[in-house]
Amino acid sequence: MPGITEEWKLNLTENKLKYFFRIFSFDRKMKSWRNGRDVHSLPILVGETEFEIEIYPNGINKKDRGHVSVYLRNKSDWKVKLEMEVEVGNKKTRDTFDIQSKESWGWPTFYDHDDLGKDDDAMDAHGMLDVSATISLMWREVTEARNDSEISMKECKCKAEVEGLRSEVGDLKMKIESLETNLVSQLSRAIDQSVDKSLTAKFKTLEVSSKKASLPCPECPICFEEMKPPTRIIQCRSGHLVCQKCKERPQVVICPTCKQEFTGRAIGMENYLKTILG
Repeated sequence: MPGITEEWKLNLTENKLKYFFRIFSFDRKMKSWRNGRDVHSLPILVGETEFEIEIYPNGINKKDRGHVSVYLRNKSDWKVKLEMEVEVGNKKTRDTFDIQSKESWGWPTFYDHDDLGKDDDAMDAHGMLDVSATISLMWREVTEARNDSEISMKECKCKAEVEGLRSEVGDLKMKIESLETNLVSQLSRAIDQSVDKSLTAKFKTLEVSSKKASLPCPECPICFEEMKPPTRIIQCRSGHLVCQKCKERPQVVICPTCKQEFTGRAIGMENYLKTILG
C-alpha cells in the first residue's frame, strides 16, 4: 500500500517465498483504528496462486481488540494447502492449513499490544512494524477443467504476443534497411554534386545522425524514459519491458502491464538496440 508500507520479496523456490512487510506509524494505528480495519500487502504470487497478507492493528473482530491479527487471503479461484511462518520481532509462529478460494486464514490474537510494546526488535522508536512471512505452497485444487483451459489460453496468448513482437521486429528491420538505402542514395547524390570537402564531411555526419534520430526506441511504462543503450532492460513472463531502475523500486514487484512476475534481463532486446542505435 503506497505511503503506508514498504514491501520486498525473496523467491526461494517455484512454490516458496519469503515476504518482508514494513508498516509505518503502526503504533498509532493500534490505538486509533477500529477492529476489522486492515493493512494489506500488494498481490503475492506463489506459483500460479495469488495471495495477500492482511495485518489488523487492533484485531479482526471485537473480541480480538488489543491484539494484532495476522491473516493470509487466497485471492485465486481454487482451494490451496500451504505452510506459513510469520515472524514479528521475538514472536514467531508456524502452521499448516487449507484456504478456500477468496477466503482468509490466520491468527486473530497473534500479538498482544502490551507484549508488542515491549519488543524492541518488532517496532522501532518511530512506530514502524516489521513483519516477515514465509509461504510454502503444498498443493492447489483443480476444481474444473476450465482452470487448465485458462492456463492454456494464457500460454497461447503469451506465444501470440511473442510472435507478434517478432513480426514487429522484422518489420522494423525492413523499415530500417529501406531508410538506410534511401538516406545513402540521397546523400550520395548530394555529395557527388559538391566539390567542397567540408560539405562532404557534413553530409556524412547528417547521414549517421538522421539514421539514429529516426529509429524508434521502446519506452519504460513506469518512468516513460526511452530505454536507449546502455540502459539495462527487464522483461516479464509476457515479454513486456521496463528499465532496471524502475524494477529496483521496492513497490515494483510485478509487471504494471500484465501483472505477471519479472523473469530477468531482456538481453536480446538490449543487444538489438545497441546494434541499431549504437
